[in-house]
Parts: sequence; structure tokens; C-alpha cells
Amino acid sequence: MKLIKPHTLLVCLVFLITTFTMDASAWYFQEAAFVANQTMSAAPAAGQIKEITKVKEKKIVKCRPGQGYASVSTIDAFTPDCILPVTRPRGWELEAEALYARTKGKVRFSVSNFGNWGTAVQDVDMNSDLGLPEHYWIGSFSARYGFKPRWSVRYSVMPTVIDATASTNSSFNFGNMMNTFGQNTKVKWERLYQRIGLVYDPIRTPTVRVSVFGDYVRLNDKLSVVQLGCCGSTFDNDLNMAMAGLEFERCLKVSRLCNTLSVECKAGIAFGDAAVGSDLATGLKYSIPMNNGRWGFVKGGYRQLTFKKKYSDAKMMDTAMEGGFIEAGLIF
Repeated sequence: MKLIKPHTLLVCLVFLITTFTMDASAWYFQEAAFVANQTMSAAPAAGQIKEITKVKEKKIVKCRPGQGYASVSTIDAFTPDCILPVTRPRGWELEAEALYARTKGKVRFSVSNFGNWGTAVQDVDMNSDLGLPEHYWIGSFSARYGFKPRWSVRYSVMPTVIDATASTNSSFNFGNMMNTFGQNTKVKWERLYQRIGLVYDPIRTPTVRVSVFGDYVRLNDKLSVVQLGCCGSTFDNDLNMAMAGLEFERCLKVSRLCNTLSVECKAGIAFGDAAVGSDLATGLKYSIPMNNGRWGFVKGGYRQLTFKKKYSDAKMMDTAMEGGFIEAGLIF
């Protein structure tokens, strides 16, 4: 028993030493690995311990693009939100219009300054005296050709024929006739309004267009009054005038399909041949892009035309047409 116990203790001691040796080597291996991860940070000097502070947040700075490259925000800043239809070089613009006009006017027509049959010369109302309708649909057509980037030539025509048969509401002189109250009278008013001229665009941006124009105006009025079963007279009013004016168009909104809504205003003043006149219009224009750079559009608004010429105290014509219009056109 005394010999067994020392051998047993010796075996146990060898086992314990082997176990502690393996644990110690593993511990040093982990410690070496931990120290290796800390080699990038400088160890504090002996006797100095740094206080743990919060990590300072650095400001995030966006990368600046290289020279010659524009950022997205810069491109958006120069991109307009609204774009007007673009007319191609040497392109055409065709328009057809229907005007629901309030037709009115006054006429003075006598063969002498003292009237006929000893009566005084007076103005004859074309609606209440002659019986012409107060409202009438009138059509017009316009064509425009751009021969240079900012220059174009334009022609427009508006033919009108209005007739009526009614009994007169008053007595008046017209030509060589004396119309008395209650007589049956047939009246026919024929008008041909033509304009041709040049248009120049001094301002043309993606959102605004300003144009100035100068036109030659030819106006032919023919008013015939016939007493049924008796006689008749005709008043011819032919005018050769010049017209100068201004056009303005501004884009208001563009849809995601590139359809454009804009406002358009036109104003022209006619002069010459001892007469004066005007042609004014304003309205909204809705343009629809088509394939291959072409556009179609519709327009609606208000238009007014006035012309007046006084030949003498016995001969004068003052007419006006005003009302709403609808228009359709094509740019190609």
C-alpha cells in the first residue's frame, strides 16, 4: 500500500501538469490573436490611460462630378417645365376657324347729301332696319409658311354671305330708294376679307413666343337691298388697307404625354384708304404632338373685327363682327 500510493500520486501529478500545459498554450494563442488585432492602434504610454470619448461624426460630403460633367440638379435647373410646339424649318401651319359672330353695323347711303324725296339722310341699322340676323356662323381659313427660322409668310381669307327677307320696321333712304315702314324687303350682305403679309418672331423661347406682323388687307363689302316687286340699290365698299400688329403666346402647362396648354393673343390695327379697322383675338390653345415632329391643335376664344369708312355725309359704312370661335389646325 505504501508503494502504490506514491505511484498513484506521481501519475496524477503528471496528468495535472499535462493538462495545465495545454490550457496555458491555448490561452497564450488567444492572447496573441487578440494582441495582433490591436496592432493598428497605438498603445498608450506607460502610466497614461486615455479616457473613453464618443466617436466624432464626420460630415458626409457629396462627390463632386469631374470637370465637363453636369449634375442632375444642374440639368433640371435649365430644363423648362413647359414647352410650346416647335415649327420645323420650312414648315407649314394650317388653320380652320368657325366664328359665331354677333353681326352689326350701320350704313348711310344716298344719291345726294340731301337725301331722297326731300327727306334727311340717316344711318340705317343693318339688324333692326334691314332685318339681317344678329348672330351668324362665319368660317375662315389661314395658311402660314416659314421660309426662315424666324420669318414666315401668311395668308388668311374669311368669306361671308348673309341674307334675309323681312318687312322694314322704319322708313329710310337707301341708294335711290325710299323704303317705307312695313314694306317687304330682301337684303343680302356679301363680304370677302383677305390678308397676306409677313410675320417675324423677335422673341422665341421654349415657353414664350412674341411675333410682329405687317399685312396687306383687302376688304370687299357688297350690300344689296331690294323692294320686292319694285326696285333695288347696291352699296359697294372696297377697301385696300395696311395692318400692323402683335401676337403673343405663352405656355401654361404640359401633361406627361407632352400635350401643351397655352394662351394666345393677337391684335392688329388696320389703316389707309381713308378707313380704320381692327382684328383682335384671344383664347386658349391645346396642342397635341404627333409623330415625326408634327403637331395638331384646337383653340377656343373670343374675336372681334371692326371696319369703318366714311366717304361723305351721304355715304358711310361701319361694321362689326364679334363672338366666340373654335379653331383646329395642323403644324407640319
